[in-house]
Amino acid sequence: IMFTRLTVRHFAVAIVLTLGIVNVVSAQTNTPPSAPRGPMEELLAEVRSLRAEVRRAADTSIRAQLLVARLQLQEQRINSLTRQLVETQRQLGDNERARGAMAAPLAMFTRDENQQSAAEREGFDVVLGPLKAQLQQLERSDRDLQSQQTQLTNLIAEEQSRWTMFNAMLDELSKPVETRPSR
Repeated sequence: IMFTRLTVRHFAVAIVLTLGIVNVVSAQTNTPPSAPRGPMEELLAEVRSLRAEVRRAADTSIRAQLLVARLQLQEQRINSLTRQLVETQRQLGDNERARGAMAAPLAMFTRDENQQSAAEREGFDVVLGPLKAQLQQLERSDRDLQSQQTQLTNLIAEEQSRWTMFNAMLDELSKPVETRPSR
């Protein structure tokens, strides 16, 4: 859920006004409701009832704001983890391409090992040594990246689960509140 700055400001002003009304209403005396005897007592009972409804609405509003903020944080976490996962996958692809580029020269030098003299093999080992070391480094990097990929995938699943939970809680808050019977 994305808010524009103007919407967030309007929302903040509405919350401040709501909290101000709640504070003014709750500053009034809080006497337990009794059986209304006359029009003044009925009016007082109605005001008390309205005050309780305003309090409930303010509480619901605050909870909704907190849940919206949590949803936004979860979305940011998921987006951040997704970017990390994409970068990890890109690095794995780069490693695969580098391994493919090294495979052809390595295969060319190693295919005729049985027909080479000891001096030729020694010369090839000098050339192939750095290539083999680089391939080993790529394999170690691949293992680390694959482990990181698995961890990121699991973290994304956890964060999406939390996002779903917060979204369900927000949906629950947005269900219509039962209206009280009219008198």
